Amino acid sequence: MPKTPTIEIIARGLFIHESRVLLCKNLKHGYHYLPGGHVEFAERASESLQRELIEECSLESTIGPLLLTTEQVFSTKKKTHHEINLVFHVEHIGSGKDIPSEIISNESQIGFDWIDLAAITQVDLRPVEIQAWLASGGGVSPETGLLLSGIES
Repeated sequence: MPKTPTIEIIARGLFIHESRVLLCKNLKHGYHYLPGGHVEFAERASESLQRELIEECSLESTIGPLLLTTEQVFSTKKKTHHEINLVFHVEHIGSGKDIPSEIISNESQIGFDWIDLAAITQVDLRPVEIQAWLASGGGVSPETGLLLSGIES
């Protein structure tokens, strides 16, 4: 266990367009996750997500409501992680009217893929709680990318 264990808070974005969801891919290990990253001290989670999208792929975004919170504890070869994931609806991405069909990464260790929601269970998406949530509908209409009625954050 590290000398000073910490709980990592991660802001992630759910962006759906034409029944596809935007995912990050760890190029070394091959698994996917929702775009986003660590929330820095005194930074609002939604602002962190906006910052991360600009840093990772130069895309400006409008962040919508909080949709899901998950908590995981897992170990890697280097350490034990304790994560709290905050998943926000991304209502707009990019500065133009057209959604980019290809998202170019600014970071060499990650890539971006548009994955059909119908195939979400066929990819290695982490954490698995987010994958299960998306497979069950995720509170978002796959046709419109809009929040379904009755979903509360």
